[in-house]
Amino acid sequence: MESVTPVVTGESMLAELMGGWREFRARSWLWGVIAVWSVYGITVLGPITPLEAVVVTERHSSAMFGLMMTVAGAGNVAGGLLAMRLRPVRPLFAGALALFGVIGNVLVLAYDVPVPLLAAGFFTGGVSLAFWLVMWSTTVQTQIPAEALNRLHAYDVAGSLIMLAVGRALAGPVAEAVGLREVLVAGAVINVGACAVLLAVPAIRGLKRVG
Repeated sequence: MESVTPVVTGESMLAELMGGWREFRARSWLWGVIAVWSVYGITVLGPITPLEAVVVTERHSSAMFGLMMTVAGAGNVAGGLLAMRLRPVRPLFAGALALFGVIGNVLVLAYDVPVPLLAAGFFTGGVSLAFWLVMWSTTVQTQIPAEALNRLHAYDVAGSLIMLAVGRALAGPVAEAVGLREVLVAGAVINVGACAVLLAVPAIRGLKRVG
């Protein structure tokens, strides 16, 4: 008996990307956040990861850096639990407000502060980032049809993970060229600007939670 090879039907990768682009472009809140997050990843969130390791280890010790990572992790847990508890009606608005807390994390690295204040900055940053990520992930999952999520994933990755990696790679060379404190203070200023943009765009701040 002759075997029959099943025919696999489906869209090509190019067709998937084009379909994702149409879905992406149709949602101003989505591409608006990703555009802001791309800049944020390069200038604020990306540089924090390598620079905080250098700063805390040089000023204190590697053991203190490990302790600060634990404090930040505790902040992540607290921020996630808070986000699930509050469930704000306008999640991206609430998330953008929370992101102002990252400024504290950046500034305690820019200036040589006492250990309790350093820990407070790390904890606040952990809470803020976790709260934003829950708001963002929940919004994407509930606002976008399931059949479109995979198509849009590539654009989300390009605007977040890739730009974070770029920011991490550039942090060291830029800090050596212009100064570590200057990079961190500039990051704090950009953090304010990024949050302000998110809050200023009606499609972002006014988007309401589904259900």
